[in-house]
Amino acid sequence: MHGMKNKNLTTEPPSVATAGTSRILLYVYAALLALIGWFVFQYIFDKKLSLTGDATDYYILGKAIAQGDGYVGITGPERVPANHFPPGYPFVIAMIMRLFSDKTTTIQAFNGFFLVISLILLFDIFRRMGRNIHLAFVGALLVALNFHILQYATMMMSEMTYFFISLLALWFFVKSDLKRSAWKDPYFWGFALGVVASYYVRQTGLMMLGGAGLYLLVRKKWLHIVFMGVIFVLGVLPWQIRASKLGGDSHLRDMQRINPLRPEEGVVQGFGGWVERFWHNTERYITREIPSATLSTNVEDYASPVSSGEWLAGLALLALITLGWFHLRQYRLLIAGYALATFALLLIYPEVWTGNRLMLHLVPFFLFCGLYGLYYLIGLGLEKVRVNSPLIRRVAVPFLFLFLVPSFIGQTATETRPGDGIKFLRQMARIPSYDPAHENYFQAAAWIKEYAPKNSMVVCRKPSLFVVFSNSYVTTYPYTENQKDFREYLTKRKTNFVVIDALGYSSTPRYLIPYVQANPDQFEIVLQLQNPDTFLCRFHPELGWHGPYNEKGMPAGKGEYRFGDGRKFVGTFSDGRMLSLTGEGTFYDPQGKVLGPATFVNGQQK
Repeated sequence: MHGMKNKNLTTEPPSVATAGTSRILLYVYAALLALIGWFVFQYIFDKKLSLTGDATDYYILGKAIAQGDGYVGITGPERVPANHFPPGYPFVIAMIMRLFSDKTTTIQAFNGFFLVISLILLFDIFRRMGRNIHLAFVGALLVALNFHILQYATMMMSEMTYFFISLLALWFFVKSDLKRSAWKDPYFWGFALGVVASYYVRQTGLMMLGGAGLYLLVRKKWLHIVFMGVIFVLGVLPWQIRASKLGGDSHLRDMQRINPLRPEEGVVQGFGGWVERFWHNTERYITREIPSATLSTNVEDYASPVSSGEWLAGLALLALITLGWFHLRQYRLLIAGYALATFALLLIYPEVWTGNRLMLHLVPFFLFCGLYGLYYLIGLGLEKVRVNSPLIRRVAVPFLFLFLVPSFIGQTATETRPGDGIKFLRQMARIPSYDPAHENYFQAAAWIKEYAPKNSMVVCRKPSLFVVFSNSYVTTYPYTENQKDFREYLTKRKTNFVVIDALGYSSTPRYLIPYVQANPDQFEIVLQLQNPDTFLCRFHPELGWHGPYNEKGMPAGKGEYRFGDGRKFVGTFSDGRMLSLTGEGTFYDPQGKVLGPATFVNGQQK
């Protein structure tokens, strides 16, 4: 940067106050943002539980902390130390539970508080970045109407908590006085501790050090860099030590896999594999994620090939954002470093992690930089036609961008068009129930809560969802086609009930249903729901096949099949699965008397 003359790059941030700026206007804009933000949040609030696994995982971990068990899983009789998610958001949930209520809607409602405070923080940060209070207000207003930010604002997930804490940390940074010693500046202390707090919510909090580090490096604030580095290391060290004792960071292991949801697909192979992943992610973020997040639109189909039009639109938007960023009045390097550090990580993430969730914290800055780019271009145009009125350039032009509001409000979905914007969010929120498959799933959970013995163990596909409604012990079934291993797992977990759902996951027909078909008498139906078919079964390990298994883990050899009515069939079988039972033997009644010989071929008695 030496020798570079740019009026926008100064050694220290200038005073934010500008001539004619009324503090009353500042408070009016902040109050308007708070009111609008809360109204919009209430308008689109969806009391239904997010059906992603993360939401209920957070809830369970928070409940464990709230009831004094510590940071452990409580879905079974054993207390297993948790290591996959950082403890920050579960801790927030625990505090809400202890102070207010353990209802999921109460926890979701607190996101509205985080959203409102975040909007006010953004307004002040934008004001300092662009030196125009009116443009800052319009920018924060559009953030308040952003589809993706609002979508996560009503979910019981970590996004909004991280959004708030990371913005609070950045606000502390822009308020800090770099002329003072770092350890004597309460705002810089707030920033350093805020980074640590954000890291405990989401590990991308580390990326703020990239932005602040670049900003401080150019200004040669070596002691500030050392200070924030030391605070960060000391702050996260306890978590890192704990994680290493529990086998390391599972998040890092997931990053190396081709598809974390399908571990059998293996890991990325060689340098070429990482380059390919980097390129595919770059293409997706430029053409789809950044445009949809910034412009508050939806990506209709990730599976479809990227078109040349998407490339042109994405590059044009990036150019506009870059132009606006370059002409910001302050904190360009802070934002650039933050964004670059974030994307250095996102671009090597597994390609199946689609969506803009992981870059949500950058969306407000992309939006404001895009607005500032338009603001700069319009200013150039006004200069060409010799319109120099400050009222037009600094007040009227920013309010022109309010014409973008209708596109952010969007439209409801119909049979012939997709929905988008806050109208679509409200439409989804007003649907009173879940889809039929999940409704049946939760009814099965409610049956367990009402009628099953306390602490019954239930095997199901989405245990973290099930447990919120069942208040029981839960576990998933093993992902194996080996019948011997499957049976041993059910027995080891002391299974009482099994749910056969219609949620649409391929693992259910691949792993669970074949075992049920092989041992139907082990599964007594206690609740059957239709449209779609969902079964809650009591598990009877004493029934079904009892005997040896072949090298593939399939029942075969000298053994017996025990029926639910007390009968048993004893013999020698090449296939001991009831669905395809093949062999010869003798039937016995419940009292052990011989009923006679029988032969089965492919499940049919001859």
